[in-house]
Amino acid sequence: MSTCVLVTPLAQNIPFIEDADYIGVDAGCLRILEQNLSLCYAIGDFDSMDENQLEQIKQICEVEIHPVMKDETDSELAIRKFYNQYDKVILFGGIKGRLDHTLLNISLLVKRYPKVILMDETQKVILLKKGKHILSSDYKNVSFFVLEESEISLNGFLYELDHRHVSDNDLYLTSNSFVEQQGVVNVYEGCLLCVQSNEK
Repeated sequence: MSTCVLVTPLAQNIPFIEDADYIGVDAGCLRILEQNLSLCYAIGDFDSMDENQLEQIKQICEVEIHPVMKDETDSELAIRKFYNQYDKVILFGGIKGRLDHTLLNISLLVKRYPKVILMDETQKVILLKKGKHILSSDYKNVSFFVLEESEISLNGFLYELDHRHVSDNDLYLTSNSFVEQQGVVNVYEGCLLCVQSNEK
C-alpha cells in the first residue's frame, strides 16, 4: 500500500512510516528536514519561509509554487494533487493551530476526500463509511459524530452498541474508550466522523 504524508508547518514529532513519501506543505518542508526525513516534494505559496530557505528546498526536490492570493489553502492544494496517486494520504499537522483551518481540513475530508487521514501528535480524524472498521487502542479516547442517518454497532469499547439507529441529533457518541486491544465499528448504513485522541 502506497502512503504519502503531507506535512504542514505546524507539525511536530512527525511519525516515521516505512516506505512513505514525505511531502512538504509550505514550511512543512522545513519540519521534514529538521527530523531527518526524506523530502520528496514541496507545494504551497511558501509565504512562511524566506528566500534562502526556499532555495535550499529547491536543491533537494521539485517545488510547486502557488500564488499567495488564491481560493485554496496550501493543504487543500496538496491533498488535491496527491489524493489519487496514493492508497493512503495522511495530512499531518492539519488539525491544530487555527480553528478555521482545522474546520476546513475536516470539511475536505467529509465532503471531497474521504480517504484522507487527519493527524497531529495526539489526535486522529477519519471518516467511517459503510463497512467494518478496526480501530487500534493506541488512542485512549474515541468519539463518533453522525454525518447522516446511520445504523451502527460498537464492539470492544466501554460503551457498546448493537445495530443502533443514530442521527446527527444523537450527541452521546463522544468520549468512549477501549476495553480491548481493538475496537470494531460496523457501519451498516450511513457515515460517521471518528475522532481519536490522547488529549486529557
